[in-house]
Amino acid sequence: MKQLPEMRPYDRLLSRAAEQMAALTPQPDLALAAQEAGVPLDEALAWFADAHALSAAVLEQQMVLLTDHLTQRVSAAPSDDVVAQLRALIHAYVEWFFDNPVGGRLLVSPAVVAVLSRHQVKRFSSAIYGLAESMMERARTAGLIRADIDIPEVMLTMRALTLGIVALQDMDRARLWGNPADPRAALTRVMDGYFDLIMQKPAG
Repeated sequence: MKQLPEMRPYDRLLSRAAEQMAALTPQPDLALAAQEAGVPLDEALAWFADAHALSAAVLEQQMVLLTDHLTQRVSAAPSDDVVAQLRALIHAYVEWFFDNPVGGRLLVSPAVVAVLSRHQVKRFSSAIYGLAESMMERARTAGLIRADIDIPEVMLTMRALTLGIVALQDMDRARLWGNPADPRAALTRVMDGYFDLIMQKPAG
């Protein structure tokens, strides 16, 4: 169990609960998470009535962190280059999942996905999808990508690639398959390769 850096008791509790959920526990053990975080149980119960409430808070925190990271990366790309913004969004996904392995495992675990689909934190996922979809629509309207591109299909494929990358990174298969010196860079190139293939305009 890793040592937590200096943070608020509330955030320590969420961090411990996130680690439990990332280990494929359907819901965190509130009492155990409080104990590991050094938070009195009565204080934890004042914040969260039960494990379900704690799960929702953990998910919301992770989605906020992911959304903030994606937004920052997209904002740093040239404002007049929507293709560059799309590429920045793709790279930001890879960065976040590599830099946040607990969050990455958490957001793709089946139990958590089920909770995410029911809870109000779904709005964050919808916002990310809407951002990417609107950028692709703008790029297509501007003639920067193929006019016949199926945006929902591309969005689905990009998500599947992202989830696959999370699994590869988590199982360390990126090192086993092809043995690249830098798995993160190698998997970023995989995303770039698909992006270039699907986005390229036909010659002529």
